Formats: sequence, structure tokens, C-alpha cells
Amino acid sequence: MNQKFLLAAVLVGAFVAITLLPAQDAPDVQKKAGKKKAAPGGLGAKSPDLPANLFVSASTVAHTALRHEWVDIAAGKTKLHTWIEYPTGDAKAPVALLMHYDAGLDISQRALADQIALEGFIVLAPDLLSGRGPKGGNFDAFQFPDEALRADLKLPQAEALRLYKAAYDYAAKLPRSSGKIAVLGCSLGGTLAWRFAAATPGLSAVAVFYGLPPGDAALAKINAPVIGLYGSDDDPVDATIEPTAAAMKKLGKVYEPHIYSGATHAFMTYQAEGLNGAGTAEAWPTAMAFLKDHTK
Repeated sequence: MNQKFLLAAVLVGAFVAITLLPAQDAPDVQKKAGKKKAAPGGLGAKSPDLPANLFVSASTVAHTALRHEWVDIAAGKTKLHTWIEYPTGDAKAPVALLMHYDAGLDISQRALADQIALEGFIVLAPDLLSGRGPKGGNFDAFQFPDEALRADLKLPQAEALRLYKAAYDYAAKLPRSSGKIAVLGCSLGGTLAWRFAAATPGLSAVAVFYGLPPGDAALAKINAPVIGLYGSDDDPVDATIEPTAAAMKKLGKVYEPHIYSGATHAFMTYQAEGLNGAGTAEAWPTAMAFLKDHTK
């Protein structure tokens, strides 16, 4: 994929998804202050402890030492093309189901899967565009990222959740699975992670990066603890945080929101911009500690 097209597509998709998906009505929220650290690296650098940014994702995936494979999971008439990556060793491990962002299961999301696997999780990253590409292909069949993005946004939410449920069921049967399954999603993936949690009572934990929550009726169905990670410069999403926190507290649910000062929507993808690197440096270990604590 041409990186200049990918850069534009992800940025456009992130904000298109916000306008197309439902959100709660809520007043503006006060932004929480955070430490203003220097970014962990430039456009061509990657910290070993943090996800790759957009520009080093391809080399990260190409040079990983971790075992990985493509698997086609039966999901009705769909063969759900899924990237699976394993942590080192042969011991049982918790599973993380990665729900990709608006632009699809691109190299950036596979690099994110690699980082999650380095944290000790078996990672399943399904391609929601499986069989929906040109000539029945998958995400990689699209010539341009914006075409994949538009196709992804047209996918009905119920169908996306059905496909992820097939991956969840497959993950539970993996020989190395410890039986603990968490979900992590960014942007559209974070929005779907919320909704998947409401439909899947057996989840162990949920990490939502800048995703939109469902309404109170769906929140009431969530059993898993949820952590939310947001940039302060992301008003449409930020406006949902306080109402969601209040609703989850009233329902007796666990919801731990974190807002990173100066970070934007999709801050993990665009780490070299402004304070996005600082947000990533704080948000990533916080999210991983949360998931590990709830998948022991």
C-alpha cells in the first residue's frame, strides 16, 4: 500500500466514523491535565516498549521474531481472514482480540498486534473486509486505502460483531489459550469493542482507544472491566466520557477513563505529531497493565 494514501485515509476515516456512528448526547467535558513529555521517537524510530507509528509499521512486522500466521476462520459463509501472532515460549497465555480501526487490517494494525504479542498475549486480528474486496478478496485486494475505508464503514455493525464473535469462539479453543480473552480496539475498533463487550458476557477485559460508547441499555449488559484511553484534543469523543463514567458508576460497572493532554484522535498512529508521542508513552503501558491484571 502507498503510505501517503494510507496517511490520508486513516485521518479521514477516523473522523468520518465519528460522524456515522451513534454517540451519547453529552455536554463538553473538562480536559484533564497530563505530563507533557517528549515524543518517544521520530517518524523513523520505534521504542521497543511501544507500538510502531505509521511509518515504521511495515519494518516492524517484517522483522518480528514472533511466530505468526494467517488463518481463515469459518464464520457462516465468510472465511474470516485473521492474523494470529503468538508470544514467545509454549506456555498458555491470555488472548487479545484486536479490532482494527476504520482503515482496515493494514500493516499498522498488524504492527499493533505484534506489540500486544510482545506483551505476552496471543493476538487474533480479524479482517472485517474478508471476502468483501474486489473479486471477493480481502483487505489487501483494495488498490487504494480510501476504497477499503469506505467499504469498512458500510459494513453493518451487527455483521462486524458476528464476525468478531466467530474469532472469539475460535480463540477460546486455541491450545495455548489460558481461557482469558480481552478485547482491544482503536477508533472504529474501539467503538465496536464497547458493543462487543455488551454482547459477550465471557470477556475478561476491554481496552478502548478513542472509541465511542453505546447507550445506557448496552452499557448495562457489560460484565468486563473497561479502560478508555483518549486524547484531550478529540472533542466529539471526549464529550462522551463523563456521561459514560457516570452511567457505568450508576450501573456498578468498572470503567477507567484516561485523557492525555494535547493528544489527538488516533494518537498512537500519528505519534510524531504534537503531544501524541507523549500520550502513547503514557497510554500504552497503562492499557497493558490493565489487561494483564484482568487476564491473570
